[in-house]
Amino acid sequence: MLIYILKRLGLAFVTLLGVSIVVFSFLQMMPGDPVDSIVAIDASEETRQIVTEKFGFDKSMPEQYFSWMKNLIKGDLGRSISQQVEVTQLVSDAIYNTSILALSACIFALFFSVIIGVFSAYKPKSVFSWIGTIFGIGGISIPNYCLSLILIGIFSVTLGVLPCTGMYSSGDYSFGSLMNHLILPAIAAGAMTLGIMTRMVRSSIEDVLKRDYITTLRAKGMSGFSVLKHVLRNSFPTLLTVGGLQFGYLMGGSAMVETIFSWPGVGLLIYQSITRNDFPVIQGAIMVVAVIFVILNLIIDILHAIADPRLRK
Repeated sequence: MLIYILKRLGLAFVTLLGVSIVVFSFLQMMPGDPVDSIVAIDASEETRQIVTEKFGFDKSMPEQYFSWMKNLIKGDLGRSISQQVEVTQLVSDAIYNTSILALSACIFALFFSVIIGVFSAYKPKSVFSWIGTIFGIGGISIPNYCLSLILIGIFSVTLGVLPCTGMYSSGDYSFGSLMNHLILPAIAAGAMTLGIMTRMVRSSIEDVLKRDYITTLRAKGMSGFSVLKHVLRNSFPTLLTVGGLQFGYLMGGSAMVETIFSWPGVGLLIYQSITRNDFPVIQGAIMVVAVIFVILNLIIDILHAIADPRLRK
């Protein structure tokens, strides 16, 4: 088990190193000069040169990369060029807000996918099977930004029952206000996860139901609920893997949803930083999301190995 964990740790380190190189390299190729977001348009060349040297933009790419990595290892993500505040503060607040949205979307998707997937697998010719197919195909096919606009049009514009922007109402920071603002973005962000997990749950349950030991349990007169517990127990590793990866995806893949709903998460932060050429914020936010995704993946691998001892070998 220890060797298995060490191998996964080594793989996680290599993955994060690769992500850091790719992120830094692509940002250097972005059009525009970040100095333009700091100094005035009519600033003198001397002023621009001072700002360039202050932020290290005059150094070569390898020097800038190793300087950034050195600070990154220390936990220093730098300072925002456009807002002049610590990137760590901006990213930590955004990650907290995104985690609320991602967790809510994942719970929504997991709850309904298990119910629909189990019933559609047990009753392949019933209405639940059709519902499972609709949710499975529809959730994957409809882009989350299109679904966001549809939900806003129906529940905010037409019916006027749910807010469509922000995280709280003006002057109201209660839990009820948060939940009202959370419903629409959570559904929009979790729709694709719902589609993927519904198909996965149904496929996994159908596969387990065809195994010989399930037939034996039924032949011995075991009740349907007891059989279902065995089925879910054997389907758990697959569901754990898919659910964990989808949560990691939601942490970084909800940028369009956050932008449309003005949800102050990491996706909106990255989008706004790109428009301002704020390289430190973009780099820091993407690396934090990558670290979270890799850690989640590592935890899932360990839990998967605990649930399935065959993987330890």
